[in-house]
Amino acid sequence: MTKQSMRILPALLSAAFALSAHAQDELSLQLNGFVDSYHALQLQSPHKIMSSRTRLRLEMRANYGEASLFSSVNLAYNSLIKEQSGVFLREAYFDYAGKYLEVKAGRQIVTWGVADGLRITDLISPMDYTEFMANDYDDIRVPVNAINLKYPGESFSAEFVFVPVPEYFVIPTSDDNPWQMTAPNGMQMDLSGKPAKHIKNSEYGGRLRFFLENLDFSLTALRTFNKSPVTIASYNPETKSAVINGIYEPMNVVGGDVSIPAGELVIRGEVAVYFGEPIALKNSLDYKLRKTFNGLLGLDWYAGDNWTFMFQYMHKIIMDYRDVLGTEQNTSMITARISKELLNNTLKLSVYGMFDVDNVGFYVRPAADYLLNDQITLSLGSDLLGGRRGIFKTYNKNKQIWVKGKFFF
Repeated sequence: MTKQSMRILPALLSAAFALSAHAQDELSLQLNGFVDSYHALQLQSPHKIMSSRTRLRLEMRANYGEASLFSSVNLAYNSLIKEQSGVFLREAYFDYAGKYLEVKAGRQIVTWGVADGLRITDLISPMDYTEFMANDYDDIRVPVNAINLKYPGESFSAEFVFVPVPEYFVIPTSDDNPWQMTAPNGMQMDLSGKPAKHIKNSEYGGRLRFFLENLDFSLTALRTFNKSPVTIASYNPETKSAVINGIYEPMNVVGGDVSIPAGELVIRGEVAVYFGEPIALKNSLDYKLRKTFNGLLGLDWYAGDNWTFMFQYMHKIIMDYRDVLGTEQNTSMITARISKELLNNTLKLSVYGMFDVDNVGFYVRPAADYLLNDQITLSLGSDLLGGRRGIFKTYNKNKQIWVKGKFFF
């Protein structure tokens, strides 16, 4: 069990027992969870095992009036990545839902924006790329220790989030991981240079949401960091070798999102300006801070007969561009998600895809999920990656086929 789990779990249990002793007849306890097992095989030679892991998720909620305590714990065994085996605390928070104030304090997942799998204003909870994108999106998201205060109005809500110690992307670096992010030959990788755990490096922001008859929109402002490290090269005189270092810089973000239902369609939009985003130079020896514009337009079509079509276009512009920067001034990404339910909604066929326009890279995940009964789901799918340049080309050899079983209780 992690040290963090050992600190937080006793506190939650003590609070639950205190509530029980105070008013046994008004306290309700809920315990549920699931067991899942996931296994993947490389499609091309040498056809090695890409993943083999089994997990038990336990979730407990203690409700007392308008207050509750929630915790979720993973008991995991990973036969390939040893550091992924053990007992891990996922979420643990206190929740109060009053008429004029909602409070959520503790380890939690914070979700902002309307994008599907892409990040424009949804910058607080980072991503776990231990197995890149070959994982359910909910499992990729990293919880943060935060205090979330919210005024829950009917047509208007206001939210404030404070994160004393931000979390950052989990980048795979262990040698036993097929999804390892490797450094060029003869170089070492050091991504440990995260900002110090100091109040000046905390994360905070607010969001105003408006709910109109045929329009929902929000305005956001956030003080955060680039959660995914910008990598630059340096020289370590002690080891006499070149080192790839990860750079994390504070950023100010302002933006918003909109969602418009129109019959079978839902139109989604999201924009944000990042002030002070670090971008590496072409020579990879340094970086510059730049202002960038990030926008997304999405269209969801619930076409009837259990068909669903979801498309997104994301565009990024470096506002004060210079030729010395190691990326293009304009970059784009297109995503698509298509699904169809059959056999009285017991069989779901789907395909999710991402296309990196500038690097001509792609990621495609076709999948079939069969609901054996209300508690058991069996899944079969594949992950296909490739391209001319970029991260999808890096993982070109990691094309795989996978199976998964999941039992809910």
